[in-house]
Amino acid sequence: MKRNEGFGLMKALVYIGPQELEMHDKEIPEPRAAEAIIRVASVGICGSELEGYMGHSSVRTPPLVMGHEFCGIVDQLAPDVTGLHAGDKVVANPLIACGSCDRCRLGKPNLCRNRQIVGIHRPGAFAEYVAVPAANLYPVPASMDTDLASLAEPLAVCLHAVKIGLRPFQNLIIYGAGPIGLLTLQAAQAMGAQRVLVIEKQLERRAFAKQLGAETAAPDMTLEASRTLFGQHGVDTIIDCVGVQPTREQAMQLVNPGGTVVMVGLGQDLTKLPLNHLVRQEVAIIGSYTYSDEDFGQAVSLLTNGKISGGDWMTACHLPSAPAVFAALTEGRTKFSKYIIHPHGEGRQP
Repeated sequence: MKRNEGFGLMKALVYIGPQELEMHDKEIPEPRAAEAIIRVASVGICGSELEGYMGHSSVRTPPLVMGHEFCGIVDQLAPDVTGLHAGDKVVANPLIACGSCDRCRLGKPNLCRNRQIVGIHRPGAFAEYVAVPAANLYPVPASMDTDLASLAEPLAVCLHAVKIGLRPFQNLIIYGAGPIGLLTLQAAQAMGAQRVLVIEKQLERRAFAKQLGAETAAPDMTLEASRTLFGQHGVDTIIDCVGVQPTREQAMQLVNPGGTVVMVGLGQDLTKLPLNHLVRQEVAIIGSYTYSDEDFGQAVSLLTNGKISGGDWMTACHLPSAPAVFAALTEGRTKFSKYIIHPHGEGRQP
């Protein structure tokens, strides 16, 4: 669909309330100072957006256009923007840090006290066009598949988590073979992980992890089975990409004494954990949230250099089909780990 210059309208998917998404006509945004308008080619559905759709996200207030994992084409630029041109293919870092608070000055923009995120605090990319600060855009090759490029944001999340907990040539356990779990697997492999076990309840998703080179197991994994698989070296690092009571508690039991459990998944807020075990075994629990600018740049580099694959675990849909996809994902009625939306109705779909 070409931009309608006469009316200046675009299609957008609007979150109205719990389990309510509607297609609306909205004005195409105009670039403010230092901004670019991106014609969205591919935008991924994030697990956090599924939580928002269910009404479980305190930071997503309806009415809201969500969508923060996207690739597109520069459509317009503010007059003060340099270094980019209309027609450039780009991916966007949706995290907008203030650059001046104490967290930013410490080099932790992901913890910025004044941060804004595209698709949460300002309109996102579940629309044909989206406004983004030009400084948050990363050019990618014109020939690059936009679905693959849209994985830059979730891959940056995964790189950040892997860099927190994993040393080269260590064994690793990952909970979950959703998009974050599968990208964490590939990030860990790129960073020299020795043997990786992915624990996932869905059989189809375990198959995707196995295709990517992981050992796999169902959630009934025992400490004895883990010791049989990993031998005397055991596992010093576990990354939980699910974030519910059973995965958090089991991770603490499976990790080596003195090991680290990196918490990425936000599936559940309050969790009871065996803290006496944590104390006696010196287990470290570390939260991992979003990414740094370095992480995001490294994610783009891995993707453009062909180090990360999409494949059978991904599929696509068009914007009007997205409400049904959200329902299927939250109800567990789809085998795919990742759905990519094509707002303009271009490209492949299932």
